Amino acid sequence: MTVTQEELDAFYRFASDRLRSEGQPLSLDDLLIEWESRRDREDVNAAIREGLADVEAGRHRPAAEVMEELGKKHGLLTE
Repeated sequence: MTVTQEELDAFYRFASDRLRSEGQPLSLDDLLIEWESRRDREDVNAAIREGLADVEAGRHRPAAEVMEELGKKHGLLTE
């Protein structure tokens, strides 16, 4: 796993804040799992916001149209 200095600094800030607020020791593994979980959640929330903005701006297609196109492209039966 490669890491940038910026990512290492961000993890250090997160871990320091978390340890101060928790008031008790936490394992490095637990801190890393929680940090990754929060980052994943932020990424998912950003993708959802982007999708909603696309819909509001009219940049979307009906699901039935997309499914039909995929079915034809991949030789799947569509009904």
